[in-house]
Amino acid sequence: MFKTYLTISFFISFIYFGYSQQVSGKVVSKTSNPIPYATIQIGPNYGVITNEEGHFSIETKGFKASDSVYISCLGFEKTGMQLQEFSSKEYKLTEQLNELHEVYLTNKPMTLDSIMYYVNRNLKKNYKNNLITYDIFSRRTEYIVGKDADFEIDKSTGFKKKQLEAFNKDFDDLEKSLLNNKSKQYTEFVGTLNIKDQKTSKLEVDKAIRLLDERNNQSVENLTEKAKDIVLKHLDKDKIYTVKSGLFKMSDSVSLDNDNDNNKMEDTLNSLKFIRNMVQNMINSHGFSSNTILNFITDTRKYKYEIKDITFIGSEMVYVISYAPKRGSADFEGTFYVSNETFAILKADYKFAKGRIGEKFNLKLVLGVKYIEQNKKGFVIYKKHEDGFYYPNYMTDQLDRYFYVDRPIKFKDNNSSEKVAFDFKIEGVFKEKNEILIMDKKDVLPSEYNATVEKRKIEYETLSAFDPNYWKDYNVLEPLKEMKEFKVEY
Repeated sequence: MFKTYLTISFFISFIYFGYSQQVSGKVVSKTSNPIPYATIQIGPNYGVITNEEGHFSIETKGFKASDSVYISCLGFEKTGMQLQEFSSKEYKLTEQLNELHEVYLTNKPMTLDSIMYYVNRNLKKNYKNNLITYDIFSRRTEYIVGKDADFEIDKSTGFKKKQLEAFNKDFDDLEKSLLNNKSKQYTEFVGTLNIKDQKTSKLEVDKAIRLLDERNNQSVENLTEKAKDIVLKHLDKDKIYTVKSGLFKMSDSVSLDNDNDNNKMEDTLNSLKFIRNMVQNMINSHGFSSNTILNFITDTRKYKYEIKDITFIGSEMVYVISYAPKRGSADFEGTFYVSNETFAILKADYKFAKGRIGEKFNLKLVLGVKYIEQNKKGFVIYKKHEDGFYYPNYMTDQLDRYFYVDRPIKFKDNNSSEKVAFDFKIEGVFKEKNEILIMDKKDVLPSEYNATVEKRKIEYETLSAFDPNYWKDYNVLEPLKEMKEFKVEY
């Protein structure tokens, strides 16, 4: 009887965990503060990480009830359980007590110079970046913060007063939509990135969505199209115009028929090549060379360093090192974490140091145009695989793009004296955040890479509200609360 009961229990457990089961929860500290980017892992390479709010969701299909689940994060004690005990709830991690902290920092068993020497010496041993296939989840968040907008016709010949009033009303509506808009746009996809080397890759997209309120879309492309539409309402698109902006004549033969332009813009936004280059550039820029974001690892003469702490991930001791610019050519400050065993970088964060900016273009006085990249920040987490190499597990990058345009624009019909002149002033900040989660990794043979066929376009599905079941079969990054609340109000 006892053996029969055990057999039945085992059989029920096997059936239960043989089917799909989604486990969702939250990882917090003992003081109930959320722990972002903690790892929830089943087996050696299968798992997810928590989002900024500590939430996670993981699919457990295909695992046995007796398989082990581990939850871990730098600076906290790892906790484990069997899968049959793993359920949707809150999990608390205990901070790792570091009684050796003062001893290590006082005795300084290794100098900073020695640590950085071994980090750079072991880069090729610790990291691999060619002939790899990554199963990835990508999320892009975009929105605009409008600061000022003013579009108005100064003078016009050949048009009636009511026409001008209607034209200026359209411009007023565009101004209000820019300044009052609060909506965000989210773009997500799951796919496979096949990397041949740092310059060559192929992307296969399985599924892609956009969460977008098309009426309040404030992307650069959409604002440009809205402005064009307003101009087309007022001008005859079948005519050819000379366009002048300030003191500069821009063209003698501008057609306002923008059908072809619309097609080209749509092709660019949906281009798989465009998205593939963006993803590979992000992976490359979070690698270790002198021309990447993480150049504070390799260009040691440009930065000053300090050991801030000693922590652990499991039983592995980790140096916590801060860095800041020592020379004017250095841009970033932040913290990185170095394994005492392999001298691999396990995690690194960065942000623009005080007074530092990215690309800029300032001809405000001459052309009325200004553009600045600012407030850049992000981080990357690396994870060791069974082959001994460390591969990116998660990376994120945020950037603000300040823009200012204040220019008079004049249209003159080439075949008549008809003229239209208006002032165009707009100021704001485009904000974007890119996230990439590496869900799985495997090596790829050159023959397999060559056999991969890449499509030209990505077919996005546009949703008007967040759907919690859309990615139910994938271990993606749990969305933040504001994304879960996304809904287009009609």
